[in-house]
Amino acid sequence: MGLFGKRVEIPGPSGPHAVGLCEFEVSDPQRLETLGPAAAPRRVPVIAWYPALPSTAPREPALDDAVREALSDMTRVPKLMLRPGTSYAVRDAAAAPGRFPVVLFNHGLGSFQKQSASLLQELASHGFIALSIGHPFESLVVQYRDGATVKWRRDLPAWRAMEAGMKDLEGALKEAAPLLERARASHDAAALHEVMTAMAKLPGYAPLPEVMERWADDTRLVLDHLPALDAGTSATPLKGVVDALGVGTFGHSLGGMVAGLLAMHEPRVLAGMNFDGAQLPTPGGPWALRAPFCFVYADTAKVGATVVANEGMNDGLLTDAPAGSCGVCLTGAAHLNFTDMNNVAMMAKALGSIDRAEMARALRALTVGFFAHHLTGARLTGFAPSPVVRFTRPQG
Repeated sequence: MGLFGKRVEIPGPSGPHAVGLCEFEVSDPQRLETLGPAAAPRRVPVIAWYPALPSTAPREPALDDAVREALSDMTRVPKLMLRPGTSYAVRDAAAAPGRFPVVLFNHGLGSFQKQSASLLQELASHGFIALSIGHPFESLVVQYRDGATVKWRRDLPAWRAMEAGMKDLEGALKEAAPLLERARASHDAAALHEVMTAMAKLPGYAPLPEVMERWADDTRLVLDHLPALDAGTSATPLKGVVDALGVGTFGHSLGGMVAGLLAMHEPRVLAGMNFDGAQLPTPGGPWALRAPFCFVYADTAKVGATVVANEGMNDGLLTDAPAGSCGVCLTGAAHLNFTDMNNVAMMAKALGSIDRAEMARALRALTVGFFAHHLTGARLTGFAPSPVVRFTRPQG
């Protein structure tokens, strides 16, 4: 049993490794928290899934109490109905021997670090260290190792914009629809930049570039910490197994936009993926991908009588992108199919027509295949066209 009751039957991790989970946090004394009540250093919590030695210890719950309470508060669903479920990860399990590349994950706005835990466990089972980054006051909830928790602040502009959009989903989609159509018709990066700059001025999108920059800075803190993580100064099981030079980044929705931003700005990022996020520009920043990048799209966005195709909305950026970049659409997928909501039976009305097990299989294959190819040099797998997987822009 899991979130909101019975779960859809989704296979467990398919890789050769068992999966461990640990937590740590990073901070920089020079970077102060600007969203909280005190001007203290910003603390960024991280959950790590990693290749582990087999263990008979109990597996970690899929959802812990703090997340269940925050979800109950946001959705008004009683906490007792938000069952913890069970994951495939063992907390603080001994790491498997070896050196493993790192993939950095950012969730969507209004969500939380474990929103895509099944995919992060899949990556760990295939030999990646998957780090999910929390963003205090903007994630639904974050937890620190000392037991402190920080919930979202509803008064922040991005949260106000999101909640306003939720009250009139069809109106928000109608407002964005003409620009999304223009984005899909943009044949180069310059034309797409013009459209997405206009998109960033819409009420529902205007707060997001600032949030993207803040989340990108949080992610850079984690990047800065990778050598110390490998050296063992964080008191985690990851001592000696972190390949700090093999780094990819990906995310869903707003987190996917952050991945794109980092692939433009951050030379330590060697590959990236954006799951169904409209790639907004940030003021004064570069607008060219410097690392191989893959945009993975839902088929359409539909609310009421309004239907908008997401497919190809960022492909203008791929015109001059590095070799190996691509655009892929998952036929029948909707925006929330990219998260673990895909696995929840009661979420059916918010999901697309794609078979849920096939969605999980296809997304896992694409993600593992892309990062294995670009971070380890493995042969590219997972990208064969199929009734589910179709290219909006083939690999360059």
